[in-house]
Amino acid sequence: MNEAKLKRLLHDYFNDTINHADCMELLEYLKNTDAGKIEGYISEDLLKLDEGPELMPLQARDIWKQITSDVRYANIAAQVTDNQSPAVKLYRKTWFWVAAALLVFLAVGLIFFNRQFAPPVANKRYVKHENNNVILPGSNKAILTTANGEVLVLEQAANGLIVKSGNIKVLKTHNGQIIYNLKDQKQSSSVQQISYNTLTTPKGGEYQVVLADGTKIWLNAASSITYPTAFGNKERRIKLSGEAYFEVAKDARKPFYVNTANGQIRVLGTHFNISAYPDDDVTSTTLLEGTVQVTKNQSSSLLKPGQQASISRGSDQIRVAEAKMDEVMAWKNGYFIFDEDNIADIMKKVSRWYDVDVQYHGSVDDQKFGGTFHRSKSISDLLHYLEKIGNIHFLITGRRITVTR
Repeated sequence: MNEAKLKRLLHDYFNDTINHADCMELLEYLKNTDAGKIEGYISEDLLKLDEGPELMPLQARDIWKQITSDVRYANIAAQVTDNQSPAVKLYRKTWFWVAAALLVFLAVGLIFFNRQFAPPVANKRYVKHENNNVILPGSNKAILTTANGEVLVLEQAANGLIVKSGNIKVLKTHNGQIIYNLKDQKQSSSVQQISYNTLTTPKGGEYQVVLADGTKIWLNAASSITYPTAFGNKERRIKLSGEAYFEVAKDARKPFYVNTANGQIRVLGTHFNISAYPDDDVTSTTLLEGTVQVTKNQSSSLLKPGQQASISRGSDQIRVAEAKMDEVMAWKNGYFIFDEDNIADIMKKVSRWYDVDVQYHGSVDDQKFGGTFHRSKSISDLLHYLEKIGNIHFLITGRRITVTR
């Protein structure tokens, strides 16, 4: 089979337009072809990962589930006898790479599939626009509110010095970041009157801040942090609403606290992510490096790297489990990663990043979706592929998205 025909048959298979004869020919070819040849072809012609996202393990596992769930695969695999077990292994290995590569190739930056593998819907329609309004993805946008009530829209401010108060200078960089410089670090221990600033990202915005002690914070969309311009001599304490990733500067003499509406996190110097949106039912803290202590009233848990602590609203119980690190850190790395998420959870993230309102007509919560998507892509691309793989439709009216069957 030549390369052009192979690509055509793979394309037809994943679009569920392949006929029975072509399907059997494709499966036989993959079963009997050297895996190295297939993988080499994929690497050269399909797996252009520099042009799209990297396949994460969770997508790879589920892509394999998608292939093996196909009754056509089961039928032909059953024809392989027990004494042909090496061929079965080769068959599976080949299919894994073909499936993974094809999804990258077809999506051009989008890896998406419906975990329920719904059958094709007759007369499927795609994202409908009621006007020509263009909804752009999020970008570096934030508002800085100083202790004296001054409000600065950072995307409109010039780079360089934007605030000077006593020994504190606040600098804005070109890449969506503000930096607090303390002229004399020793004076931070003798601060009598602590001044607080608040950094707020709107829906469709993200920003970074470097605090006076060197702590780095990445703020996700629709989030805010309140922090002192210089820390006192006993502790470092800030407040968070929404989601942020922290790289806390080490200082054993001054523990670092993050307060949310649903708990407190205590650290000395570490890397971690907190998701504490007011409209989410669960507040989660995920540890990448170091040690953190999560507290809610009388309950307390100490996390190790790779663990996640979750606290449900209205409960003091702290549940600790292994974290899905790729999924947790996706927003900071420029992706959405969904893992068996329902459409309401997906659209909540979409709403925050693209600054849109979402409404629902009818029940659409019985489908699960998973995959990886660049946050820099258009919202139409994302919704188009959700429609393509599931029994779901979207109507865009201005900045409102209506979700229906």
